Amino acid sequence: MTQSIHVQIPATSANVGSGFDAVGIALTLYNEIYFTEEANKDHITIEIEGLGKDEIPTIFENNMVGQAMKAAAVKNRQPLPTGGHLKLINRIPPARGLGSSSAALVGGLMIGNALTGNKMSQQDMLSLATSLEGHPDNVAPAICGGLSVSIMVDGKTMTNSILMGQDISFIVVSPQIEVATEEARRALPKTIDYQSAVFNVSRVSFLVSALFTKQYDRIFYGLQDKLHVPYRIRLIPGGEEVLKAAVRAGALGSTISGSGSTLLAFATTDEEKIMNAMIHCFKDHGLESVGHVLKCTNEGAKIIP
Repeated sequence: MTQSIHVQIPATSANVGSGFDAVGIALTLYNEIYFTEEANKDHITIEIEGLGKDEIPTIFENNMVGQAMKAAAVKNRQPLPTGGHLKLINRIPPARGLGSSSAALVGGLMIGNALTGNKMSQQDMLSLATSLEGHPDNVAPAICGGLSVSIMVDGKTMTNSILMGQDISFIVVSPQIEVATEEARRALPKTIDYQSAVFNVSRVSFLVSALFTKQYDRIFYGLQDKLHVPYRIRLIPGGEEVLKAAVRAGALGSTISGSGSTLLAFATTDEEKIMNAMIHCFKDHGLESVGHVLKCTNEGAKIIP
């Protein structure tokens, strides 16, 4: 029987201020992947619509979705169909700190798993996605949804996913520059002092508890960070000013999304005003940008019937 599978994967914002390499949020901006088996073919073709269509590889073996599908097949010890067609619909800006690579990996794993016996549990998928991505802070919310807090224990990813309400919005503004993950990693210091470690432990605890108890007026303090934001914001022209512009326009707090270049603001009112203030501030620094007002989705990636 010919198989057709449709997967929807949310964007994610990782690090979330003080939650470096540990905290991520699933957002209501989605990539979609369609797979259709084609028995008369001896290979899998790829078609891309939307963002990044001219940059993303369309050869199956070189594409992250294809690589993840193959990893799922190896895990399940069952071959993929020899022929088929993948259609990727990309709405998540690539290389902008909104989890585009994690969406590709998670989507590919879900399709590969569905095609090879559905043998992987959510935990299996989380661990495999983490090994492919290198860290759990984007793949965990992409798989589990909500506000995901993750740790690594003996090579295994453990995630607590906290359900978020719809009373808080997440404004993301992506300028037309990329910040490569490798470049963002190189910007970080090799060591930090004891006081900075204590500062971040207290701030991330305060952030998660403020979100969990809906004390949103305390988010500003929970987002404060000494591990990555001060070093990475320099890679984004006008970044510091854009973060301040968001707060002046009414945001509860603002920070870098992932490793950038997207900036993230939290709000319960004036979302459009905040987004426009951020866009205009980027423009003042010579950068065009695109913004979205999003919510947290408590559903991770899913197969659409």
